[in-house]
Amino acid sequence: MGAGILWFILAILLVIMVHEAGHFVAAKKLGFKATKFFVGFGPTLWSFKRGETEYGVKALPLGGFVKIVGMNPYEEVPAEDRPRAYPNKPRWQRAIVILAGPATHWPLAFLVLLIVAMTIGYPVGATTEIKAVETEITEGSTPTPAARAGLRPGDRIVEVGGRAVDRWDDVTGYISTRGGRAAEFTIERDGRRREVTATLARVIFGEQGDVVEYAPPGTPIREPREGEELSGFLGIRPKERFERLGFAQAIGDSGDRVWLATKGSVISVGEIFKQMFDGRFFSALRDGGERDPTEGPVGIVGIGRIAGETVERGQFYIFLQLLISLTVFIGLMNLLPLPPLDGGHLAVIGYETITRRSVDMRKLIPIAAAFLSFLIVLSLAALYLDIFRPIQISL
Repeated sequence: MGAGILWFILAILLVIMVHEAGHFVAAKKLGFKATKFFVGFGPTLWSFKRGETEYGVKALPLGGFVKIVGMNPYEEVPAEDRPRAYPNKPRWQRAIVILAGPATHWPLAFLVLLIVAMTIGYPVGATTEIKAVETEITEGSTPTPAARAGLRPGDRIVEVGGRAVDRWDDVTGYISTRGGRAAEFTIERDGRRREVTATLARVIFGEQGDVVEYAPPGTPIREPREGEELSGFLGIRPKERFERLGFAQAIGDSGDRVWLATKGSVISVGEIFKQMFDGRFFSALRDGGERDPTEGPVGIVGIGRIAGETVERGQFYIFLQLLISLTVFIGLMNLLPLPPLDGGHLAVIGYETITRRSVDMRKLIPIAAAFLSFLIVLSLAALYLDIFRPIQISL
């Protein structure tokens, strides 16, 4: 899981760097004075100065920032810098600088998807080759039937119950009917065929495809409830078959995926506030045990854990979906019309444009502090839930 979490952290840092670079490049092009461009917060680990700007990395990889002269309402701006200070620039230029940050999230997501579609491709089905063997369902439980039978990654299933198969659906169809009984497989390993017999476990799958109850061979299991399904269980995952897309098809496909991620992010933003008002947020904090994503917010720790597990399982496509969704979600959250978010600055510019009056940003500090406090409380609550009530992940 460690490698997956590391890749996840690096990907998020890339998103943050591109976001801040959007602000920075727009500010430079439009003549604003930008004195700092840093990734992270806290003590400075490394930096260098080129021209009027200091570039560097700070100790806490929790974000990043660009310092533009005049954006801090309490800052004393030297007379020689006032023409290039943020408050003294035209509103349309300020709007471009502010919008340039969150606007990078959609092109970045699109570009990543386009490259993946043309170089790696997307899964279009499963083969009968075993990609991974589950050793146990939960930590400390008995070994899975596949582990007991000695199946290995790289084995290719060529027969089930004496019948030749070349589709994964045929394998799963056979497994589903043999719960609690012996199942016969013919596999191909290192160019040679061999017979393998495994006594299958039984599982109950929930409506979301997650395992809600597991019974090793020889142990009883309850009857499935409405919406649940009883099935045999071996404990293997198949190798996927990927298909690369041509340039034109990849453009359309990537655009569709970014659009779906955007719609999903809009729903997710609304769901966060909805959970606060309908009581689910507080119920999640009060209750115990695992939870599903509809029970309270999922924080960066929870998302990182899921990302780590997807990489550990070799589920690159799910890892990619997670990163794309998070990239778009962060961009959308930044556009909320509340200070200190980018959307809050855009709202101020819009108000000034309509009323033809400048806004004293110092008067908005209490609103920014209140919203920032809300975000901190929400983040701490999500951290608590991620640690003590982790969300369920389907096998």
